[in-house]
Order: sequence, then C-alpha cells, then structure tokens
Amino acid sequence: MAPPTTIRSRDQALAPLMALDSQASCQLKELVQWECQFKGADYVCSPFKRLFEHCVEHGKPATNYEVTDTYTNS
Repeated sequence: MAPPTTIRSRDQALAPLMALDSQASCQLKELVQWECQFKGADYVCSPFKRLFEHCVEHGKPATNYEVTDTYTNS
C-alpha cells in the first residue's frame, strides 16, 4: 500500500513549490488508478489519473504534493 499523501488545492500545493530555493528540484509524476464496478457477469473498469509534484531539496527527504484538479480526468 502506498504511503499517505497530503491532498491540497492547487493554490495550496503551488505555494510551497514557489518558496523552494534553487537547490530543490521538482518533477511531475502521474499515477493511474482504476475504478471498477461489477455489472452483471462482467467488471467495467475506468482509469483515474492522479498528478503529483515530487520535490527533492538537498539534505531533506523528498516530498510529494498532489496537484490533481477537476480537469485532470475530463
């Protein structure tokens, strides 16, 4: 099971990213989860994307910020 990740709004997620010094580096990461429903004798599964900023600052542990928004899966 994946470790817990803090869920924040886009504005909350971008604020700490803007404050990071030049030694920090961030990468956009994507995770696809599947939502499945049982219909009759079959399962119907739909993908659901989640986006994260994975930031590494020198001398500190990496931090993941979820930046998935309403339009990511539309």
